[in-house]
Amino acid sequence: MNAVWTFVRRAALPRIGTILLAWVALLAVEHVAVGFGYRALFVGTWEMGAARTFVSPITLAMLLPGAVLAYLFAELARNGVREEAARVACAIFAALGSAAVAIGVSGGRHMESLAVRAPFVALLSLLGATAAYVAAPRLVGFAARSPRAFAAIGAVGAGLFWAADSFVLPRLYPAFHLGLFVLTLAAAAFAARPIWNFRRTGTVVLVFSVACALVTPWAAQRLATVDNLRVVLLEHAPLMGRAVMLAAAIAPPADDLAEGEGLTSLDSVTSAKVIPGQTGQTGQVPRALDWTGRDIVLISVDALRADHVGAYGYKRPTTPNIDKLAAEGTLFESAYCPTPHTSYSITSMMTGKYMRPLLLVGLGEDSETWAKLMRQYGHLTAAFYPPAVFFIDASRFTTFEKSGLDFEYRRVEFSSADERAEQVGRYLDRGAQPSRPLFLWVHLFEPHEPYVMHPEHLFGAPDAPTDRDRYDSEVAAADAGIGKILARVREKRPHAVVMLTADHGEEFGEHGGRYHGTTVYDEQVRVPLIVAGGGAPKRVSSVVQTIDLLPTTLSALGIPRPARLRGRDLGSLIADRPSQEAPAGGLAFVETDHFTLLARGQDRLVCARKAGACTLYDAKSDPHEEHDVGGARPDTVKELRQLTAAIAREHGRLERGDAQAWPEALRRGSQGDVEAAPDVAMLLDDVRLDVRRKAADVLFDLRAPATAAALQRALATAEDPQVRAGCALALVRLGEAPSRAAEDALKSPLEWKRRAALAFAERGDARGLADLLAWWNESRGEREMNLDFERAKELLVAFAKLRDPSAVSPLVRTLGDVRLRPFIADALATIGEPSARPSLLAAFATERYVPTRPHLARALLALGATREEMRAPLLRFAGLPEPMPEAMTFALDAKVLDEVHGGWVAPVAKGGAPTAEVAVTLPTPRQKRPAPLRLLVLLEKEGDTVQGTAEARPVSSASGEGALRVVELGPEALELPRIHLQLAAPGGIRALWLLPHTEEIEPPPPEPWDAGSVDPADSGQ
Repeated sequence: MNAVWTFVRRAALPRIGTILLAWVALLAVEHVAVGFGYRALFVGTWEMGAARTFVSPITLAMLLPGAVLAYLFAELARNGVREEAARVACAIFAALGSAAVAIGVSGGRHMESLAVRAPFVALLSLLGATAAYVAAPRLVGFAARSPRAFAAIGAVGAGLFWAADSFVLPRLYPAFHLGLFVLTLAAAAFAARPIWNFRRTGTVVLVFSVACALVTPWAAQRLATVDNLRVVLLEHAPLMGRAVMLAAAIAPPADDLAEGEGLTSLDSVTSAKVIPGQTGQTGQVPRALDWTGRDIVLISVDALRADHVGAYGYKRPTTPNIDKLAAEGTLFESAYCPTPHTSYSITSMMTGKYMRPLLLVGLGEDSETWAKLMRQYGHLTAAFYPPAVFFIDASRFTTFEKSGLDFEYRRVEFSSADERAEQVGRYLDRGAQPSRPLFLWVHLFEPHEPYVMHPEHLFGAPDAPTDRDRYDSEVAAADAGIGKILARVREKRPHAVVMLTADHGEEFGEHGGRYHGTTVYDEQVRVPLIVAGGGAPKRVSSVVQTIDLLPTTLSALGIPRPARLRGRDLGSLIADRPSQEAPAGGLAFVETDHFTLLARGQDRLVCARKAGACTLYDAKSDPHEEHDVGGARPDTVKELRQLTAAIAREHGRLERGDAQAWPEALRRGSQGDVEAAPDVAMLLDDVRLDVRRKAADVLFDLRAPATAAALQRALATAEDPQVRAGCALALVRLGEAPSRAAEDALKSPLEWKRRAALAFAERGDARGLADLLAWWNESRGEREMNLDFERAKELLVAFAKLRDPSAVSPLVRTLGDVRLRPFIADALATIGEPSARPSLLAAFATERYVPTRPHLARALLALGATREEMRAPLLRFAGLPEPMPEAMTFALDAKVLDEVHGGWVAPVAKGGAPTAEVAVTLPTPRQKRPAPLRLLVLLEKEGDTVQGTAEARPVSSASGEGALRVVELGPEALELPRIHLQLAAPGGIRALWLLPHTEEIEPPPPEPWDAGSVDPADSGQ
């Protein structure tokens, strides 16, 4: 026993410590690499200090068991590898590791069929075993002969594996990255060979690592409060990122709902309170404004962001009429829509509540609308809006669409702002009774994509307008229409109260996206809000919401407030009277599928719902929301997270319907809140059958690994077939082998049969393919899929997994769905059926949506599109005023960059050295109509600079992002048959492309739309 202890103390423990020492060095390198390479993502240098203080101890504690295993394996190799049994043991160990990686790469919830997967796993396992059996004795011998060279190779290998883990297929194939992680640690352990016998140093490091393990719970608790640091490390640090995941398991971030239990009602912050004793059947409501008998005119503009309005500080003269209206009334500087999608935003504004979370759980369709309430109290109601108001997730708005939001007169068609003004004028002349007050709503569609340049409103370069220029032209056209509408209204109804707002904003790449509906940053969700008709002209800084307009109107008209409204009365702000109804600074809540925003005062808390991570921005000092200040203000983050959770908890509590009595966890889970999954799983044992069924249904969609044990228990004990089917299929989606209950679900009634087909298809099992195709075909609508957007994306992933050519035709027929088109292209590329190529080419050549173009291009290249097929669309998209950033890379891959067509590709140099200097002459492109010329330069390194001359003129002022640089050539270049270029870039130049400017694709004319409404001018009214 003494001998064993002596060996452990003098050999084993120190050598385990030396392995840990090598990993400490690797951790230090990662600290430097992440801290320097991603410094722009950190709030300040203190965050990397927090990483050293909190993350490093957790990382060492996490690596401690691995060091023990590495030592045991090293001893096995060092002392017995020349013996056959030891070599076989090494080979078995390598075979098992290789098989694990192979199973993970080919499996998980997107598993290939067994016929494909089994040979792949066997082959990789055999290769791993063979490599270990052959290489082990050679490695041991080399380590003994040249320990320093062995260590150097290990260090280089560790760096390469670490880089691959960081940059190759990020977020994809977890098993692949786990294998790279193991190889990184193994290679780094090799670097410890020269200090293998440094007993004292190894012992000190080992003792320090054990101490780190003891403080890990404390460090994990502290780390849970630093959201921005956790997000950056998870994305970019292989070692520390895994430590962050371990810390989350040890000390999960605070449950916002649990911490916010005291916030049981938000009436004080989201609703106007009625003074006791002044309510009752008479419906008397205290009000700061008195609009009794007055007309109400509501004008909403689609996709109008606040910061493109002159009254909000925009420098271009886009909105003179809106600016004039703002000068007459109250301008709210911080107004927010509830969801940056037209359908949800408009119905929310018309009902005074957050409609998206209600509709997701089947509630809110019976909501009283603005028009219905006004009609009940004697107002005429008329609406002029396009059918696109209900295009997004149309199946959820059937009731609202059929009722026309309860307006008694409505004109539903695509019309220009000028046409709307004429229609409104005719209605006021002939259809509106002057003796009755009027509620009039006009929704203008101009600024919505596709953007069109209006000749009477020109912005930017005349021959090369950008999307921003066209957007501003659209805004100006809408503003001109607003001026005409207001003139007609004030001619006939001079005392009308006018409200002007928008349904959402529009993004132009501020946070990496385009259009709207994807984030909750200001460019997409902050809208103009102006109320003219009550109080003196003023600007209000308090945060407000568009759902506040309905309760404000009801209060000002003396109409009793329905109990289910969530908005608050803004009357005190408009009338400039003190109020106790809301906290200073106001409040707004915004959500999308993946994000939430809580705006209060100058604070903006943006949370990634499924990651549980939030960032805090100060709107005053950081209006572009680029710098997280949450680390410096943890108490504010905690408070706002609790308030966000409390608002979410309020959704549906006052609604009528089958879902009203659902437990809170089910409501949260139905809205996609993964953090609610453990609580939903507990409801699988609820006494109510409908709750158990709904819990199984929700868990099928949440796919939360933490619920696996509860699902297994419920599957073993449940008697209800629906509960059993839901649990069984939820487990299949978590990667479990299909049970008998899951197999039976493939033959169950339609709903669960289709879900079973989806779950099996995600594993590569095609037994339910016919059901999936029927589901897809039956959901195809006239404009878009009549299927939940997230579910439609899941079906596309399933089709891609199965790779069955029979899915190609149904997918091609739905390429017209704007939102799904990029995902359909991805699926067709994976399926690999060349018959899809003509349809994809037609779509690519006319694609107006900027983010979709790269998806179509990648799909075409994957399906073998020829250089001639790709040249024309790539040439067009590269020549736009805002060139497609990936156009050069796609052109390079498609081999269209030949000299005849103005292209040049760097030759392959010996040793792979990049071409740092280029001297080349390119022919001037032939053009039917002369257009300015542009030179695109593709660099080897992102962020690099390019300098040089084009026909002796300097080109150092090139613009562009990433590795692409854009050089605009002067008009004199058109006169030259060829252009001589001398260019240089420190990191090297990959390719050049000389091409003409092109024009953006014109949008199609509006589709005719018959809404069945009658124009009073045509009916003689």
